[in-house]
Amino acid sequence: MTERKWYFPFTAALIMALAFLIAGSLTSAMAAGNSQPLIVDSSWLSAHSGKVVIVDVRATKDYLGGHVPGSISIPVSGLQTKPDAIMFPVPREEKILGKNGLTINSDVVLVGAGREMAYLEFWMLDYLGMPNIHVLNGGIEEWKGQLATDETTLPAAAFKAKPVPSKYATTAFVRAHLHKPGVVLLDVRTPGEYAGTDVRAVRGGHIPGAVNMNYAQNYEQDSTLLKPVSDLKKIYSKLDKNKEYVTYCQTGTRAANSYFVLRALGFSVRVYDASWIEWGSDESLPADDVSYFNFVSLMKKVGKLQKKVDALEKAGAGK
Repeated sequence: MTERKWYFPFTAALIMALAFLIAGSLTSAMAAGNSQPLIVDSSWLSAHSGKVVIVDVRATKDYLGGHVPGSISIPVSGLQTKPDAIMFPVPREEKILGKNGLTINSDVVLVGAGREMAYLEFWMLDYLGMPNIHVLNGGIEEWKGQLATDETTLPAAAFKAKPVPSKYATTAFVRAHLHKPGVVLLDVRTPGEYAGTDVRAVRGGHIPGAVNMNYAQNYEQDSTLLKPVSDLKKIYSKLDKNKEYVTYCQTGTRAANSYFVLRALGFSVRVYDASWIEWGSDESLPADDVSYFNFVSLMKKVGKLQKKVDALEKAGAGK
């Protein structure tokens, strides 16, 4: 009995230690060579409250409806042009971020909703040269604490960007590097978008030579949580770390998520901000699996729908 009593607490302690290591594996493994993790969980954020600047990237109305206590609001949509969702020029970004109290050295945790928006703002701040940026894994959906509704603001500060050109791809860059052996285009859209069967621009299809790796595979099924780093490493195990990767999607949002994952795994990567919405709408640019939106079919469907609406209105008027 004595021997069993000695081994039980030892085994239990070992199991608890292993559980702790597994739970923290994503956070520690995604530090990308930095002592500061790129991805954090609710417990980490709670423990660092007051030591970091928590930035809610959602729309202002969502922020006011309930946010992590102490968060300031910097909607990612306010850092882009409309409707094409291109990142503003650096001077304008500096003005917005400084007005909201950030400096280049602010230690920031980004909180979003859903799967994409926090990673889009992460890429923007990363491109602007901020060295201390983190993302709450799973977003507001995974915050375990209470929500606050009072608005928090910071005194204005001077934000002086240090842009990193190697993290941003323009249309000119992509065109100049088509079929270059050292540069790989990753189309992170759905297989239908890639194949041209789901048309969301003037043309459907994809940039020549691009490899389709749907960003959705980065996530747990039906969740906003990223997969464990061991799974992410397997997903991207066939990629060559000696090459440079350019991610793109429809408007750059999903591309920013894959950018985050690849960057955390140690790849050299940049985002093509304009993405397919620009490339697919410019017929002077080459494309594969080209298809076009069937406007004739759409107008027929609209016509049938209008007839049903007219019939309902006529029936209602007769009562």
